[in-house]
Amino acid sequence: MTEYNVDGRNEIDGLFWRYAPPIAGVLLVALFVSLGFWQLDRASGKIAVRKSFEEGGGYLPLVESIEVADSQRISAEGRFIADRQFLLENIIANGRLGYYVITAFEIAADQPLLLVNRGWIASSTDRTAQPDISVAESRIEIRGRAGRLPRVGIRSGEAFSDDEAWPRLANYPQVPELSLALGRELLPFVLLLDPDESQPLLRQWQPREQGPMMHYGYAFQWFAMAVAVLSILVWQLKKKRKHDTS
Repeated sequence: MTEYNVDGRNEIDGLFWRYAPPIAGVLLVALFVSLGFWQLDRASGKIAVRKSFEEGGGYLPLVESIEVADSQRISAEGRFIADRQFLLENIIANGRLGYYVITAFEIAADQPLLLVNRGWIASSTDRTAQPDISVAESRIEIRGRAGRLPRVGIRSGEAFSDDEAWPRLANYPQVPELSLALGRELLPFVLLLDPDESQPLLRQWQPREQGPMMHYGYAFQWFAMAVAVLSILVWQLKKKRKHDTS
């Protein structure tokens, strides 16, 4: 029969409860501090993205197989496909409801089409009235930023209604759905057309990422939790020393 050493087991338990809580506390403090600095790094990254978006740079000509970064300024030569456009519904700008006008742009017949967000236009109270979104089909050069289609967490309903008339009303569609509707391959990004005062379409593009203040708030929370755990550790240490000396 194995002898059970009660005193030895009690000594092990005593050491565990003596050292495990402060070690766990130190690890938590290190974890919270590292998460706080991680959030500060993310905030710095958001500031850099916004600065790059605002300052911009030269335009990169869009050619086949080129890699395009998010928000990069690009230019393209080709023609708009004016007879097959999309009106993205439920887009709010300046407190009003309207549409984003999405028009395909053909660079070459053997290349994927480029989706172009030409801007926002207000919707009419008469749902049967279509806004004027006409565009010339002559070969031109366009400039803008690489972006994405607007999206929501959960889309209610299908991307398109049963009506297949053009321009087609779309409910937060994705690129593959627009590709299927057009019957053509599409580039994976959308060109956010540069603002033009002579055009009726509103173009007020902003970075897709949220600002740095959110990350500063998270960093403050992590640092506050680290301070709280550290305070508890110091209080426990002082309490233990007081107990030992007494």
